[in-house]
Parts: sequence; C-alpha cells; structure tokens
Amino acid sequence: MAVCSQANGKYSCRKKPTVMFRRLSSVPLCARVCQCTYLSLMPLCLALASIGLVHTATTDTSTLRFRGGAAVQLSALGTAASSLGVAYSAALVAKPILTKSLTSAAIFALSDASAQRLESSGTGKRDGKRTLVTALIGLCYFGPALHFYLNWVTWLIPGDGLLSTLLKTLVGQLGFGPVVTCIFFGAFLISEFGLSAGLRRWPAKIKQDLFVTWASELCFWPFVDLICFSFVPLLWIPLGYNLANFFWTIFLAMQASKPIAGAQKGPKP
Repeated sequence: MAVCSQANGKYSCRKKPTVMFRRLSSVPLCARVCQCTYLSLMPLCLALASIGLVHTATTDTSTLRFRGGAAVQLSALGTAASSLGVAYSAALVAKPILTKSLTSAAIFALSDASAQRLESSGTGKRDGKRTLVTALIGLCYFGPALHFYLNWVTWLIPGDGLLSTLLKTLVGQLGFGPVVTCIFFGAFLISEFGLSAGLRRWPAKIKQDLFVTWASELCFWPFVDLICFSFVPLLWIPLGYNLANFFWTIFLAMQASKPIAGAQKGPKP
C-alpha cells in the first residue's frame, strides 16, 4: 500500500509498512539472530533425522533402545545415574501423568527463578508468588497436556521416518506451542490482577506479545522436536521436552511478565 503526498508542487509516494512488517520489526534481536541460526542448522537437523537412529517404544526400564538394534544400558552410566534412570523410567511406566507433571513443575520453577535473576540485574528482588504460579502451570497444565498431546500426535501421525517427524513438528508449532503460550499469559495475568481483571486483559496481552513469542518459538522448538522425535526413546520424550523447557520458560516467563501497553495496572487482589 502506497501513501502519496504533495510538496512544492511535486508528488512523492512511499510504501506504507504492513502490519506484518511492523510486527516482524518488533521481534527481539536475539530472535532474529536465532532465525539465522535456524536457517543454517535446519538442513543439518534434517539430515541427522533422516539417517539417524530413531526410537522404538519399549517398556524395558533398564535400557534405552533405538531403531536398528542400538541400545544403551542404563547400568553403563554409573551406579548413581543408572539407579536414578531406572527409578525414573519405572515411575514413568507406573504413574506417567504424575511423574511428568512433577517434572514439569520443578523445571518450570527453576526456569522462573532463573528468569527473575536475569531481570533483577543484581538487585536481589524475587517474586515467590510468580515462581509458584509458574510451577503450578507446569504441574496442573503442561505436564498433563504434554502427556496427552504426545499420545495423540503419535497416534495421529504414526511412524518414525523423516516425513512423520516433520509433520509432528508442524502440528506442534501451529497448535500445541501457541496454546501453551496463551495459557501462560493468562495464568500470569490472573495471578497479578485476579480472575476477572486478568481475563479482561488476556486478549490484549495475546494481541501484543503472542506473535513475537511465536516467532521466537520457531527458532527453538523445531530443533527440539526433530531431536526428540528422531533420537529420544518414546518413554523419555517428555523428559527431553521438559529439559528444553528449562531454557524456553526463562524467555516465556519474561514475556508473560511484560506489562500491556496502555493498560492501567490497577490494584492487585
């Protein structure tokens, strides 16, 4: 779209930036750097996914088995590590939802504590309530949601080849990821302003920060998806996601805590 004006009897026209361009220009510098990294590393990830060992489902809690007959005995990792690995595998088999939820809660809490440390810049200020809310998101939402989502997506797109892996990645980036981000935003707003006021601010928060967050997400999670679906045993994929979430939730917590432009803060409940 062009905007024309007249000055000193001469017409001049310039293109008006589109909404998409303005939003892209607001993407943080780190996200734009990640985009360049994404373009350079994605071919390597695709190559590894196409020739690498891909997981097969197993209920053997003492062994990590991969396609092609390769396997790693947990006992070979050392006494303490093997005992922890066997115990965690047994817990995943016996109580999968509870185990994944508790894992998510612990990692989400650590992520928010790290995010607050970065935000405080040495002032030492910590918001314990925010960390608790973040842990509850992992416990009550992300852990169970990840369990059912992985079961659903592996049922919807069976197989462990390159094409099925790419399709699972696409579904995650178009559906599961943005939904998790919106839930995170809503939980932070409700925690700060209460149920009614937080829900009223939720659409504005989504409009302001979802696109930028999603653009950054595309620079991180496709790599995680390709690695997890291509190399990690099915039983351990949720743990792989949770470990990656430690780094992602630091950024997500910082995005969720950003104030909404033009919104009145109002009294906290």
